Amino acid sequence: MRITGCAAFLVTVILVGAGTTAADDKDTALAATLRKLIEESYAAHDRKDVDQAMGHIDSRSPAYEKTRKALPSQFELGTATKLVYFRYIGHDDEFAVARVKFKTTGKPGTSFVENTVDTMTVFHQENGQWKFWDQLILGVETL
Repeated sequence: MRITGCAAFLVTVILVGAGTTAADDKDTALAATLRKLIEESYAAHDRKDVDQAMGHIDSRSPAYEKTRKALPSQFELGTATKLVYFRYIGHDDEFAVARVKFKTTGKPGTSFVENTVDTMTVFHQENGQWKFWDQLILGVETL
């Protein structure tokens, strides 16, 4: 009886663990997708490509039009942006959230103040693709 009870317990632990692994695998895949989205977005910004940069933002985002209007003046600064920290937080059936820190540097000799921005970034799917929705700035450190 005792051996059967142990065997049942082990089978239960294995099955629960397998379910957890499957969920973790989905989260790992989503985290990788979001990280890639961020890196591609920064690369498009650094290339000064408005259409590609805007393609990473959900067209229904509350900041979509404001961002579209701001990009040309941002491009004039000649900055480069690099992801320095990414931590996937989680998702529900509509949104995903990650903590994102990025460093923006300017060309040598310009008056641009280099900085690192710490954000909570929200993502949303548009036509089956994850895109930026909004972000909350937690802090800015100037360098």
